[in-house]
Amino acid sequence: MSLSNHDVNLCSLGFIIGFRQHLKNMFHKVRIVATLIYIITLVLTFVVAFVFEIPAVCLVLVIIQFCALTWYSASYIPFGQKIIKSSCGACLGVV
Repeated sequence: MSLSNHDVNLCSLGFIIGFRQHLKNMFHKVRIVATLIYIITLVLTFVVAFVFEIPAVCLVLVIIQFCALTWYSASYIPFGQKIIKSSCGACLGVV
């Protein structure tokens, strides 16, 4: 099993700012939804992969994890989440 870029980034941030502070930051009101979605889908991915062995569901869960971690990472960039919202809205034709 290999670590993704996001997993490595999350772990390395813990070394930079300290794991206790990083945990506090993860559950800040701006990041809590993305954090919970990531943790829940991570656990579900392992359950589906090793217990139920359904590759299609695993793929969907991994895509959700990627989106949650992208949203989480964007919360550290000023206006990052707002930029993602407006970009996705423009792609979907929503104003």
